[in-house]
Amino acid sequence: MKRFGLLTLLLVTSLAVFAQRNVLEARLRSNIYLNVYANKTNCYVGEPIIVTYKLYSSLESVSEVVKDPAFDGFEFRDLISSGDGMVSRETVNGESFDVHTIRKVQLTPMEAGKLQLDPMVISNRIKLTDGAGNRSSILDGIDENIPLKNGEYRMTISSVPITITVNNPPANTPSLVYNGAVGDFKMSVHLSKINFTPGERGTLQITISGAGDFSQITQPDVEWPRGIVIYPVNVQEQYNRNSRTAPGSKIFTIPFTMGKVGTYTLMPIRFSYFDAKQNRYNTINNPPITFYSREPGAARQAPGRVNTEAERNDNFGALLLGSGVVALLLLVLLLIRRSKKKRASRQPGPRQPATPQSSIVLPAQHAPVSIQELLQPAEDAVSKAGSAFYSLLKQGMIQFFEQRYQVAAALFNKAALKENMTFRKVPEPLQNEVFNTLTEIEMNIYSAGGMDGDRARMLEKTREVLRKL
Repeated sequence: MKRFGLLTLLLVTSLAVFAQRNVLEARLRSNIYLNVYANKTNCYVGEPIIVTYKLYSSLESVSEVVKDPAFDGFEFRDLISSGDGMVSRETVNGESFDVHTIRKVQLTPMEAGKLQLDPMVISNRIKLTDGAGNRSSILDGIDENIPLKNGEYRMTISSVPITITVNNPPANTPSLVYNGAVGDFKMSVHLSKINFTPGERGTLQITISGAGDFSQITQPDVEWPRGIVIYPVNVQEQYNRNSRTAPGSKIFTIPFTMGKVGTYTLMPIRFSYFDAKQNRYNTINNPPITFYSREPGAARQAPGRVNTEAERNDNFGALLLGSGVVALLLLVLLLIRRSKKKRASRQPGPRQPATPQSSIVLPAQHAPVSIQELLQPAEDAVSKAGSAFYSLLKQGMIQFFEQRYQVAAALFNKAALKENMTFRKVPEPLQNEVFNTLTEIEMNIYSAGGMDGDRARMLEKTREVLRKL
């Protein structure tokens, strides 16, 4: 009977302690807790998301991560870890908290479906009595038989699991140069200089910048001219880890040399990616880049003149073709005029009375159309998908040269345009700017156009070039 009474007492005591512990832990969990934040829970395969784990505490405690999420189905890269000591102060419901960023990670899903982020688990040693034995106010109403070790109460907390819905990209066919990059990117291409001596080393730098998973970005293909020797590429990645979307850049630096004197041209470099915000594939490229190899001490190119044998050879064919076209037009006009004179001599008309003064009737002169009017159709098509904008932009440039430089639209070609601009003493740098603009427009026509921002930039660039002329 005594044994039964003792067991009953122990059971009642245990239940009381258990209830007291539940009350205490409920109080503690409102003063120390772990939150997890994801910048998005719906994304595409290959589209990175940012997940952040933060510990909020208004108590004196020592915390340790005892279980990290597995991140199954994702590739991940840590942006901030517990060793970085990222601490801030926040006020929640009128109470001040120390906020520790335990982990910030970029996750890139590698498969479609519903992927779950496991909870993170943290063990805490929470100080509830000071060195003098004074108890924290959190213990008010709690029996002293609650187990404390060195005045600390031990408790684990965890984050909630998060489900990420991952979709496959749309089925429409991406560009042939697409390599799986998903995000929002820009590309810049820079040559170390344009004048070299044979054997001198230069560098080509390709920079991809923006927001996305840069591990999915590989070096864009470069169509190198013959005679160029390429050396191993150097790759650098840079990130702003404190940003919510973790923007950064990836830089490809390619050393090269050339062995012969001459003129070399790098054709446009193309880079494709999937824009998850716009739900479409985008391809971006740069204008062609021309550079030169000259013997040491050779004179540099002067504006409006070509003073090396290599450059003369490059332009001779274009000039010859333009001269042939002009000669053919003059011959046709001469034949037409002679034919009209013969017909007039065979059929004399009635004599006209003499007038005191002869008069010449000139064809009606049309007022020149402004640059704004010439480019207005292209400006109206900036937001239209496809290559319509770039086709209208090229048409506007052709009409400009027909009106100002008398380059017939039906016979428009770059060789005739170059001859005309050279005759009118247009400086060589400005000629190059015109041809680079035309080439960039044509490349976008062939690649079905680009983004709205690129089209607006191209419109303004074309307008500025025409104004200089």
